[in-house]
Amino acid sequence: MAFAAREELDMISPWINAAGSLGYAPGGDWPVPMAQGAFVTNPVSLRPRTPAEDRTLIEYPGGFLLHTGVANPGLGEVVKRFAARWARSPLPVWVHLLADTPENVAQMAAALEGLDGVAAIVLGVPPRAYGEQVLSLVAATGGERPLVVEVPLTAAGDGWVGRLAGLGVAALSLAAPRGALPNSGGEIIGGHLVGPGLFPQVLAAVRAARRSRLPLIASAGVYTRGQGEALLQAGARAVALDGVLWRGWEE
Repeated sequence: MAFAAREELDMISPWINAAGSLGYAPGGDWPVPMAQGAFVTNPVSLRPRTPAEDRTLIEYPGGFLLHTGVANPGLGEVVKRFAARWARSPLPVWVHLLADTPENVAQMAAALEGLDGVAAIVLGVPPRAYGEQVLSLVAATGGERPLVVEVPLTAAGDGWVGRLAGLGVAALSLAAPRGALPNSGGEIIGGHLVGPGLFPQVLAAVRAARRSRLPLIASAGVYTRGQGEALLQAGARAVALDGVLWRGWEE
């Protein structure tokens, strides 16, 4: 199956925000000394999602676990509220889509295709998606916008990741892994891990993912400029910042 050529991925600098860290449109604080290279929106699903009933933040020595349910008002409402701001943004705007089914992914990508100000689509795959399931979601994402595929950093060395280049993918984003911790009541809660303790895993993942021959975006665990530069030297094209945007930059 042949895939249409996509536009080039646009970044002003290699320092960007991770999805879920700065909202749906540029304009907030950027508390780091390097220029922001692109703005990545909060994750968006086709239909509205409500917060998880047991949403929580649980700290541990290496950082914290975040469980939210990825609440959002749905793509239609997000476009209605923020498309005009995307079009006026001096930063390239990458819209992060929550992938669930190929049909929904195709519908969301088509809705974004004609919008000014959408510089790229970031496709966030489901937490337990793997192999052919991910490839089918990617194949369903049509259009000419550059496509970034976000997978957990634990998948960096998997063989199927190398097949993404043949599907027209512009870059591979290595995102924070999931984990589980007991809450104050002893219930085991699953969620995304955030914090400086992840940096060794991120660096190892970048090295493992180089065999995919895709441009790499490294996320999670970066709290100093030196850590980010180490990822760039290891082969990442960009570094996506998450918790440091809330906690504050460390030199």
